[in-house]
Amino acid sequence: MAIYLGSFNDTAINEPAQAALAANLETLTSTRTVSVSTVGARIYQGACAVCHAVGGAPLFGSRPSLALNSNLQSAVPDNLIQVILHGIASPVSSDLGYMPAFKDSMTDDQVAELVSYLRRQFAPEKPPWTGVHAAVNRARQGISR
Repeated sequence: MAIYLGSFNDTAINEPAQAALAANLETLTSTRTVSVSTVGARIYQGACAVCHAVGGAPLFGSRPSLALNSNLQSAVPDNLIQVILHGIASPVSSDLGYMPAFKDSMTDDQVAELVSYLRRQFAPEKPPWTGVHAAVNRARQGISR
């Protein structure tokens, strides 16, 4: 599907160029330091970095890059919050690995701090999300926008 949709892009780039762009994005985010939320940074280091650290070793055959994650580029944080709360039990492909759910181990405030930190760290060109606490609360309640 992605290849098909990409074929409509006038500025489509070849695979080596895509790999170079991805490496550049990862390098930029790995050297970037964000001081917006030290709480969010600590949560990331304790709960996420083992699998998502830029340049880190693959864990269970996978190291999904947050620098390339479309949820962090979105206009709203809803999908990212859902993934953090509910995890990924059945990944689309075996090379992606699964992700545990954090709904029982993180409070709403912790999830909101983490989400805000991830946006600033891995999508620095995007504006900060507003209403993150309300979005976390809606996700916990199972309420759609």
